Amino acid sequence: MRFLLSELTQWTVQTSVVYLISLAYLSLLLCMIAIERITPRARESSIESMKFNLTYTIVMLALVAALKPLAMVVSLALTASLGAGWIHFPPSLLGWCGAFLALLFVTDLLEYWFHRAQHTFPLLWKMHEFHHSAEHFEVTLAYRHFWVEPLIKTAFLYPLPGVLLKCPQSGIFVVAGIWQVFQYFAHMNVRFSPKAFGLLVTHPQYHRVHHSKAAFHYNKNLCALLPLWDILFGTLHRPAPDEFVDVGLEACPPPRSIWEAITGPFRPTRARLRPTEA
Repeated sequence: MRFLLSELTQWTVQTSVVYLISLAYLSLLLCMIAIERITPRARESSIESMKFNLTYTIVMLALVAALKPLAMVVSLALTASLGAGWIHFPPSLLGWCGAFLALLFVTDLLEYWFHRAQHTFPLLWKMHEFHHSAEHFEVTLAYRHFWVEPLIKTAFLYPLPGVLLKCPQSGIFVVAGIWQVFQYFAHMNVRFSPKAFGLLVTHPQYHRVHHSKAAFHYNKNLCALLPLWDILFGTLHRPAPDEFVDVGLEACPPPRSIWEAITGPFRPTRARLRPTEA
């Protein structure tokens, strides 16, 4: 009985934390939508596109929540087979900072290579092209990912930093928070062209190039957070100060309904794979 009460208490605390974090993310998203409405925009926005993305977000999050336990089973099995926390950090402030930085860089590097794989392998591109099919670039695009993609990451990608690094839970929360904030920020429809830190972290103009309709921009600026990876692996395109490109896919119009969005890769007519050399 005492064990069951302990497990129930732990589950309640963890669930409450998840809901509080989700509420914080939602509040931040709404704030960024408001900022988009009152600041100079890179291109004209679309209320219809925003409504579609928000509706899809609700459906996508519901599907992911329902299927995530299955992905977690795979994740835990992978961790159990490979072991966890190969690299340990001392229980001090310096150790926490080291663990935080290591986790940030490792996770972002894995995100970069997974994103690159999405633009290389046809099966992954069939899912990812839904994100690129949007013809309006705005913060709600941050959640416009095919619903299977977060499950793939949960099962196969996100366990890998845990296998490699023994990190404090607080460090994991901070890294996840930073990553989510910059996913919102990178997709904002704002006329923002930084000079001093244009290649330090991703930003809306930098990531907008990645969504460009122009063929010479294909498969550029793939990073999730740090342009360092684009610099090192030859996928960098540094936008000119006034370069705010048109976005979308010429060969693949956006889905016309939520049903088309959630069944996208299974529909027969799909866009061609973007070439790996742009």
